[in-house]
Amino acid sequence: MNIITFDIEEWYTYELYPKGGKDYYLPIINQYLDDILDLLDEINTKATFFCVGIIAKTYPEVIKKINARGHEIGCHSNKHILLTGMTPAAFKLDTKTAISDIENLIGKKVAYYRAPAFSITEKNKWAFDVLIEEGITTDCSIFPSTRSFGGFPSFKDGKPVVINTNGKQIKEFPISYVTWLGKRWMFSGGGYFRFFPYALTQKMMGNSDYNMAYFHIRDFDSKQKYVYSLRFFQSYYGIKTAYPKMVQYLKDYKFMSLGEAINITDWPAVPRVNL
Repeated sequence: MNIITFDIEEWYTYELYPKGGKDYYLPIINQYLDDILDLLDEINTKATFFCVGIIAKTYPEVIKKINARGHEIGCHSNKHILLTGMTPAAFKLDTKTAISDIENLIGKKVAYYRAPAFSITEKNKWAFDVLIEEGITTDCSIFPSTRSFGGFPSFKDGKPVVINTNGKQIKEFPISYVTWLGKRWMFSGGGYFRFFPYALTQKMMGNSDYNMAYFHIRDFDSKQKYVYSLRFFQSYYGIKTAYPKMVQYLKDYKFMSLGEAINITDWPAVPRVNL
């Protein structure tokens, strides 16, 4: 089971950093989105796009374009604020606003969620209760290892599970990993995909029957204005070759959307996780 997802946020997050201004970066990210949509058509693959809610207000044509091409739309928060700095009340408002704006735009129910930077952790597990209250049935926020801004290293499963929380349930598709030398290695998205040579990614794919791929437009945007920080290496390493590598990846393996994966999963047989 190989799932392909994209996190759509740059139309908002690029405004927060010195990326050269809208006249510079908008044509670039719009072209990458078109290229991705054309690629998915070419390989007859549907994907799930987790969109930041504010884009439904500021750049509605972006989400409309994705929806019109037959892909699934999920929620990626409203303004890409990390959950680690939010109260339950603030998170509820953020989620409610994002879901409402996206649903009003596309005329469809939004039932899938991914937290910014995988920022659901051991310390804010209450987020699942909020998601359930707001109609989310499936989450893709668990990163079962340590990482900057988030991570859930105590989460033992690297495959689909059902999370039980306060008498309610939500389906979870965590980020996939392989175990090597006693350590969990992520490889199928973001900086991890850019970092590993493609041959090694292929080897890791061969060792796992569940793979959750996730990409951002910024992962491919080699023309973006670089922002210097302590995370410079993580942010930009491998960025010049990332897009052709991703194209090869999607052509070498058969991928599906989150909804398709939900439909083929034997839910009575998957593990139950109590949080």
